[in-house]
Amino acid sequence: MYVDYYALGQRIKKIRKQKRFTQEKVAESLEVSTVYISQVENGKTKLSLEMLVRLASLLDVEPGYFLTGVSYHSQDYLKTDIAQLLQACPPEKLQLIIDVVKLITKYKVIPQ
Repeated sequence: MYVDYYALGQRIKKIRKQKRFTQEKVAESLEVSTVYISQVENGKTKLSLEMLVRLASLLDVEPGYFLTGVSYHSQDYLKTDIAQLLQACPPEKLQLIIDVVKLITKYKVIPQ
């Protein structure tokens, strides 16, 4: 699996700023240097899985968000995934997908 460390770092930076944390505060909380945090945010160094989890915990974010840019607590993440998949489909498959979606949305679940 390819990891875009620059994008990952930019997501970390974005959340850190939204939470009004300085690099110094993050570094102190994680017992690392501010240089390390800066390098992570700029994609110049890789971080371990342990550090990713610690950072996510500190910033109160799912670790997966940093990797994918998608928050799975959001209801919109599926729409984004579906839109990306549909962009790659040829027209004949799109029509099939539309037909299947219509059938599924018309289907009524009978409670047991």
